Amino acid sequence: MRASQPVGAVSRRRHVPGPAELRHRRLRLRRMARRGGVLVLVLVLAGGGFYGLRHVTAPDRFPLQAVSFDSELQRVREGDLRRALDPLLDGGFLALDVAAIRRALEDIAWVKSASVRRQWPGSLRVEIVEQDAVAIWNEEALLSDSGEVFRPDPDTWPDGLPRMAGPDQRPEQVSAKFARLQAVLDGVGLELRAVSVDARASWSATLSDGGELLLGREDVASRAERFAGVYRQLAEEQDTELERADLRYPNGFAIRWADTPATEQ
Repeated sequence: MRASQPVGAVSRRRHVPGPAELRHRRLRLRRMARRGGVLVLVLVLAGGGFYGLRHVTAPDRFPLQAVSFDSELQRVREGDLRRALDPLLDGGFLALDVAAIRRALEDIAWVKSASVRRQWPGSLRVEIVEQDAVAIWNEEALLSDSGEVFRPDPDTWPDGLPRMAGPDQRPEQVSAKFARLQAVLDGVGLELRAVSVDARASWSATLSDGGELLLGREDVASRAERFAGVYRQLAEEQDTELERADLRYPNGFAIRWADTPATEQ
């Protein structure tokens, strides 16, 4: 006699998957296994690559053996090079940051440009182009041949540089004016020592013997040419040196010779 089923109970039958469902499950399991294997492989490779990179770039594995300079340096001092390079050379040959080394070198005032490259198996080769100073600028800096104002240690300034002065935004204009005036004065044996322009755009120049030229704001080169045209003749009539020439007159100039009153020409 079968036992009777309790009233209100729900009949539960165990689900038996069919052949199609079993195949689907096996496919899912294989896909999951493949994905997991790929992930594990990627992690292993990444970890191995990181370890390998650290191993190869370790300072004791490939140490930096030498730093060579391919250019002859006249103004850049050894102490400046050491201060710039020492903090950047501890990482080993392969870990060198050549871009950072180049920037550090170009921060040295006398360095115009630098190129840096590794040379196997353990050398660093450096080529430096130094600034070419053509004048002292505003008594506090130097002016390069490309019109750049730079500020090296005054102890390294070359001797005999002419002096130029003017607003900070006008160094190239002052340099060009100096060259133009010197070309005019060369013909009469006069050498410029200084040129300046003030806030009112008025120009003046100082000669190597201390004589002063007042040139004004307009027609500066023309005024200098007019003065040069008669200077040699006037100087031959004097037994003393030029003290001041005021060239700002529209049709002439006033000259003062040392220890003599000014005369108008």
